[in-house]
Amino acid sequence: MSRQASPPAISHPPVNDVLVALLLFIGISVLYFATLSGITSSNDGSHYALLRTMVENHTFTLNQFDDYAEGNDIAITPDGRLFSDRPPGTAVTAIPFYLLGDLLPNPLQSLPSRHDAENPRLPYVLLLPVLAGAGTAIVLYWLLRRLQVGQAAAILAVVFFALGTAQWKYSTVLFSHALSGFLIISAVALVLWLADTPDVHWPWYLLLGLLSGWAVVVEYSNALVVIIVGLYWLIVSWPRITWRPWTTVVPWIAGGLIAAVFLGFYNSVNFGSPLTLSYAYALNYPWAGNFATTFNFPLWPGLKALLVWGEGGGWCGGPPCVNQGIFLLSPVLLLALPGLLPYHKRNSAWFWLTTILFIVYLLLFAKHQTSHGFTADGRYLVPFLSLLVLPLGFTLDWILSPARQAWVRAVGLLVVFGLFFLSLRNMFVHIGLSFNYTLDLGQWGIWQRPRTVGAWPCRLDFPQYRQSPAAYPSFTGPDRVRWPDFRLRRHSS
Repeated sequence: MSRQASPPAISHPPVNDVLVALLLFIGISVLYFATLSGITSSNDGSHYALLRTMVENHTFTLNQFDDYAEGNDIAITPDGRLFSDRPPGTAVTAIPFYLLGDLLPNPLQSLPSRHDAENPRLPYVLLLPVLAGAGTAIVLYWLLRRLQVGQAAAILAVVFFALGTAQWKYSTVLFSHALSGFLIISAVALVLWLADTPDVHWPWYLLLGLLSGWAVVVEYSNALVVIIVGLYWLIVSWPRITWRPWTTVVPWIAGGLIAAVFLGFYNSVNFGSPLTLSYAYALNYPWAGNFATTFNFPLWPGLKALLVWGEGGGWCGGPPCVNQGIFLLSPVLLLALPGLLPYHKRNSAWFWLTTILFIVYLLLFAKHQTSHGFTADGRYLVPFLSLLVLPLGFTLDWILSPARQAWVRAVGLLVVFGLFFLSLRNMFVHIGLSFNYTLDLGQWGIWQRPRTVGAWPCRLDFPQYRQSPAAYPSFTGPDRVRWPDFRLRRHSS
């Protein structure tokens, strides 16, 4: 793997970058929180059921909470015990957020949730995907600035990703994808920094092991991330790692072992062996317990489905299971393609790691029997869409460069924002039409007729905006801004 000189290390980011990152984090997380949909299906219901039974029953069997999994995303062992068939990492990570609900005030209104809507702790649980999704955006901003992408281009790339892709959708529900994506991009960012920085203390390597190891507990297929990231670090750091393995390799392995020991314990207690995954006893997906029967779809049709449009395997109630590819749902990501070359020129080592990682998972999930994920949006690939944001940033940086002629910038920005607003429109429609989601434009009164001359032609009214401490105004006219009140109320124990 060829490697060019990396950008100069930024030990202390400029103050304005810290402020921009903070504002991005607040803005994105508030928007995600405002558009929460509660528990929407058997998938997030299964994660939530595991969370509830661990907290309430101190066990892994679902017991009285099995209804949340709707008889679909469950694993049944031969002795009749019911478990979640989801990897346990999301539910375990959500435990502190659930317990946080005991310390903080009740929400002012319940979430429009399919299950457990009246539980005041539910909104706090859903802070997990919200913060993970916003956290992913901040890591991406840091990476773009490390690559010396201009600040304006970096901000636009992050915003386009946060609002113009399915990242928005899965940062508002308790699926595993938002947390998985955050762990993946954090592990990638950390290994890139470690490879470029010779003298780093051992806790950073321990953290890398924890991040990459826990990513596997959150989503089993992330095991490939550990292998690829590990190989990258060995290649670019050799022979430096041989000088002090006790402060590099050993803590990294130790961090990964913490996650591996927990997963082995979970599997042994529930399924009889450290290597037996929950999918081995999945009730409705018996093929999921075997790699050969899970990843057996023809490659070319699978690629077309993930990238543009196509059909996949599985049963979707009658009609074929279709998928809207990433470039169909989020055409703004097409702008990542011309950015690949300048990205490679700027830092070939970073380019090869992120590009290979994306291609490997694109090919893997194209072979998945149900690449559509039964959601028609190729959701398995969502945790890896962040890897396209880096070349996207280079494309935007080229367009915004002062060296460009005015007409080139004008045409480029017209194309850029055209693709973004098309992607944003697609996200509104896709989320609004998704199963049990509450992104209902009619409910928000978004296209209400103006009540007075000169009033805004639309009014945004997010169902959850009243619960946000950083509640923002809903505009009913150019001369009137109505701020929601935020009252604190404790729920009884």
